[in-house]
Amino acid sequence: ALGLDPARDLAAVVLTHFHHDHTGGLDHFPHTRVIGPRENYAVSTGIKGMMMGCLPQRWPVWLKPELVDMDGLAVGPFPASHALTTDGRVLLVPTPGHVAGHCSVVVLDDDITWFLAGDATYSQENLRVGATDGVTNDPETARATLARIREFAHTRPTVILPAHDPDGPRRLAAREVFS
Repeated sequence: ALGLDPARDLAAVVLTHFHHDHTGGLDHFPHTRVIGPRENYAVSTGIKGMMMGCLPQRWPVWLKPELVDMDGLAVGPFPASHALTTDGRVLLVPTPGHVAGHCSVVVLDDDITWFLAGDATYSQENLRVGATDGVTNDPETARATLARIREFAHTRPTVILPAHDPDGPRRLAAREVFS
């Protein structure tokens, strides 16, 4: 509907983790680079992964994701990162808890930072009060991740965009920063 050709107009699809609700649309991107966290992929492909909400048997047969490690410098309260662009303005940071190896995407713009949280939190309100989601595999780690996200967002103007937050599109359009 937007007139985008995934093969021509998108450099990559970035998966924060490999749960079925995040991999289910990959069939639309057969010629697009797919990037995901190696640590989460490792736990997603076996029986344990299927018990935790991953359905590798439903992934496209062509899927060979580019698996990345958190091999870069610390970013604020996050102990490591992985740059996705050569200028370092788009990067992954580790946000485990929902599942092992979960990452979030940080986009550093000139005057604002975009934090694509994936499922690190299900809503900005849950982030604000430190509430974990209902399917968190490790609540203690998830709460520590939420504290890191809040700390990060208090150091710079940051728009928080969780994958399942119905208010995210409005905050995105309004450039509404976390406070």
